[in-house]
Amino acid sequence: MFNQSKAIVLHSIKYGETSLIVNCFLYDLGVKSFMIKGVLNSKNKKFSKSYFLPLSIIYITYSIKINKDLGYITEAKPAQIYTSLHTDLFKSSVIVFISELLNSVLKESPGSSQNLFQYLEYSLTWFDKSNKMSNFHLKVLIDLTKFIGFYPNIKEESHAFFDLNSGTSSGVKPSKDYIQNPELKKFKELLGTTFEDLNTMKLNDLLRAKMLSIMIDYYSIHLQMFNSPKSIHVFNEVFK
Repeated sequence: MFNQSKAIVLHSIKYGETSLIVNCFLYDLGVKSFMIKGVLNSKNKKFSKSYFLPLSIIYITYSIKINKDLGYITEAKPAQIYTSLHTDLFKSSVIVFISELLNSVLKESPGSSQNLFQYLEYSLTWFDKSNKMSNFHLKVLIDLTKFIGFYPNIKEESHAFFDLNSGTSSGVKPSKDYIQNPELKKFKELLGTTFEDLNTMKLNDLLRAKMLSIMIDYYSIHLQMFNSPKSIHVFNEVFK
């Protein structure tokens, strides 16, 4: 039986000489891995390997067999054609980082989340059309916590600390894993900003790197299976 869905490509690896195994986030199913036979064959005219670049948004026709880990994609076509995400060095670095992040995060909640899918579709399309936004990845890191269960809770604006373990602000200094100003001030700014207002947020390279490190720590505390994206070191170099 064949099914159709819109999908966001999370990760792909080469299998054999001409095939790919692709991890996708499907609108109606959640996370699923697929075999795509012959996609790397130079004679293949069915679909392009470019459809399976990180965070590409595609329409797929697929089949899944009961008790099988891998499904099969039989047809694919772009649902969104990017103009810059995979060609601009800065943006492509951000995209690789976010795709690694999502691939790790969604292991713990692989089921369907149509709200999350719609959020990702909107944010990726917006980023593709925007000018270079140095704080986009931080906004996405904050926003994702809404969908996976540990969105920061600022109980009082006057609180001088944020406890990473409890996910709440605190007027008393926690014993460990906390942030305070100037990082806390920027943390609160991210919670209240929109994509459109990101370019008004002033962060120097050092503070931006600290904010990223804080968010990675926050994810690591709240997600047992979370692995820090391998691209983070290359990613930080792009901002220098």
